[in-house]
Amino acid sequence: MPMIARPSVLFVLSMSGFMAACGSAGGGGHSTAASASQSSLMVAADSSSEISSANSSEAPHSASSVSSVEFSDVIPNAASDGSPYCRYDDAASGWGWENGRSCVVYQSSADPGVGSFNDCIVGKEEITYCATEASDWGDTEGSYCIARDFCPGNTTAPQTPLSTALVTSGASANAKSVFSYLNSVWGNKMLSGQMDLTWDDRIDMRQRVIDVTGKAPAIMGYDFMNYGAPGNVSGLAQTQEAIEHWNNGGLVTFAWHWRDPSGETNSFYVGQSDASKNTQFEIPVKNGELDTQSDAFDAIARDVDLIAGELQTLANAGVPVLWRPLHEAAGGWFWWGRERTDGVPAAYAQTLLWRYLYDRLTHHHGLNNLIWVWNGQNAIWYPGDDVVDIVSTDIYDGERNSESQIGYYRVTKAYPQQEKMVSLSENSNIPDPDQMQADGAWWLWFMVWNDGALDTTDDHSSNFWTGEYYNTDAHKRHVYEHERVVTLEELPEF
Repeated sequence: MPMIARPSVLFVLSMSGFMAACGSAGGGGHSTAASASQSSLMVAADSSSEISSANSSEAPHSASSVSSVEFSDVIPNAASDGSPYCRYDDAASGWGWENGRSCVVYQSSADPGVGSFNDCIVGKEEITYCATEASDWGDTEGSYCIARDFCPGNTTAPQTPLSTALVTSGASANAKSVFSYLNSVWGNKMLSGQMDLTWDDRIDMRQRVIDVTGKAPAIMGYDFMNYGAPGNVSGLAQTQEAIEHWNNGGLVTFAWHWRDPSGETNSFYVGQSDASKNTQFEIPVKNGELDTQSDAFDAIARDVDLIAGELQTLANAGVPVLWRPLHEAAGGWFWWGRERTDGVPAAYAQTLLWRYLYDRLTHHHGLNNLIWVWNGQNAIWYPGDDVVDIVSTDIYDGERNSESQIGYYRVTKAYPQQEKMVSLSENSNIPDPDQMQADGAWWLWFMVWNDGALDTTDDHSSNFWTGEYYNTDAHKRHVYEHERVVTLEELPEF
């Protein structure tokens, strides 16, 4: 949810839904141009009292039917002056801001021409190319390198075919059924989605959608943000609400705004206006692996096991979960994507954590109801085809923009080495299904962020559904009534 503007640059790829909602309630916010893509979850609770006060203020598939990525159109890695090329921004000035650094728009008037370097340039990081063969990352005695083909802008290998099998062996029958259904509609239809107000149980976002459109969203989005938070907080009914939505015939997705595992703060942010409230926590890495002997790792494991209990409750109720942890890592505003000073690339550290999450939840806890949705939002943060079922991106781009977002779709679709389905996992504006069909931007689902301005149902930048700041009521009805959009009533029985 966009809170501040960066000159000539779209509000995109942000966790922004939550932040504007929270920021408008006085719960912290952004003040620098460098943070324009940052999350709307900025409030959320740096003390138990602030948790309550700030939060009370984020046809069968066929290859021909899904737009493919042409490698001749792939944006190179960096310009001759050392500036990384923008992956998303299309600012008229020729300059944008991504991954904590200015980027130049490829073939714009500001572009000095393509450069050739011995390093992969991503944001502030310049990562040496591996001299020996590697598929993604290499590590020799604490010296990190990246495969040339894995670096954004260098990929030339075609993707291997889409798999209809989940990455979790022994997946539950319901999870398999849902995944099979998603495969059957991708490239033909888009599922409707709405994010619940995940930090305040009083607001029923599902009903707000029905009130405008007469239909319920196929997918409801939930968040474990306040699970494990100190004090008497709201937002702890998410698991039960998800079960109810499933029992009503709907699908469920969960994110996790993972608060400081150390408990020293209640924040998931590394950069807020009040530095004393920033979490200093970072992923513990030693000798190229997670440092499993560290206190930080113990804290991570405790939190993962806590959330595993909630996921198990969902599994016991037969609920498959479109599971989207560690989202927006490349943005750098959450601790799981923070800039590091120990020589470990931030993307590499996040990959270690993702793979630990997958192993812990799948093999240790035996969870078989998870469909893994990756949302790192930059190619080098991709943790591997063997631990990802669906790729996704988040887009917040001003007001009343109903374009298909084909550019973002193609970039996201190109991340994996194996073709994966592509979803719009957070958004402000809903792409027009007619534009989506015309451009071949086959988002598997959209997920409108929630209403953060709790004291009003009028037009407000923090209300992503209610009011007409982003989507007019006429556009919402057009989308929900469209033959290419699946609502809850149109889902099959799983």
